[in-house]
Amino acid sequence: MDNVRITNTPYDDVFRTLLNDCSFLIIPVINEVFGEHYSGQEKIIFSPNEHFLNQQGGNEEERITDTSFRIEGKESKKYHLECQSSTDNSMLVRFFEYDTQIALDEGTIKGNVLTVT
Repeated sequence: MDNVRITNTPYDDVFRTLLNDCSFLIIPVINEVFGEHYSGQEKIIFSPNEHFLNQQGGNEEERITDTSFRIEGKESKKYHLECQSSTDNSMLVRFFEYDTQIALDEGTIKGNVLTVT
């Protein structure tokens, strides 16, 4: 992908606002989409949406995910949702870029070992 520039649309902003302002609706969606069995009593913890992707040549580019969160219940699981309103094939690449950066942002370094999940 040569110099792809992704910009936010009003749809991105609405999607992000809906998830943050109506977070009680996330559990039923996650249950349906991912076949989970959350009760609705679990805690939803939103992660930062701003990420800086390291580019070749040492440059950084800011990217904003639609939403990334963790559901805390009997176990802790991370989720990343995107809402795409344009018709292109950039979604898979964006998920890879975002999720790699999320893993790096939340990674730990002990000695010379980087651990990411």
